[in-house]
Amino acid sequence: MPDLMVQIDGQTLPLKDCSWSMWAPCGCMVAISLAVGGEQILATEEQAHKNHSPRKRDRDREIRLGYRWELITMARYRNEIGSKWECDQHQRATS
Repeated sequence: MPDLMVQIDGQTLPLKDCSWSMWAPCGCMVAISLAVGGEQILATEEQAHKNHSPRKRDRDREIRLGYRWELITMARYRNEIGSKWECDQHQRATS
């Protein structure tokens, strides 16, 4: 099977080099899932959300509360996010 390609910030990349990140309304990243792992392919935001939260009522609640999914490159994760998942507000609260 050929590589699935995606566009992020005007750059075309293989989906396997990306991950789906779940963000809370405050700006904290609360979950991350590989877009391609083994036989699993998460090509859409809906697929990523369903993989993380299998029950529809949980997904509906998360959407209602303002959680969102974003496709990011693994390079961005390594360079910008890494273990710094908390937003500015929560970083100050836990420091």
